Amino acid sequence: MLDDPIIVLFFFLAMITAFYILFILPGSVVRRVLTIILLGVVGLCLIATVAEMPPYGAHDNPHYEADIAERYIEEGPEDTGAMNIVTAVLVDYRALDTLGEATVIFVAIAAVLATLRAH
Repeated sequence: MLDDPIIVLFFFLAMITAFYILFILPGSVVRRVLTIILLGVVGLCLIATVAEMPPYGAHDNPHYEADIAERYIEEGPEDTGAMNIVTAVLVDYRALDTLGEATVIFVAIAAVLATLRAH
């Protein structure tokens, strides 16, 4: 499972962060342990996500099809029940992508707030 360079990089960064939190960062033991647990859960989610991805360059990978936009426009309202095609694409067809973008923004805001609070 650790044959992908991205997974190895995330694992390495998680270990450095865990070492920093446990031994260098001042704070209570409970906060450190909770931070390590949260870091472990996020790390496992990242590893599981990358492990489930199809191999790069494989012939059976999903790819861009030119007629997908036409299908969204023609069958989008029937498939999703949304009256607006933009809403149908963002909320129904690309819901996981939109959720991922919202998660990235949330994590960035949480990191900034945690950094500002620490100083």
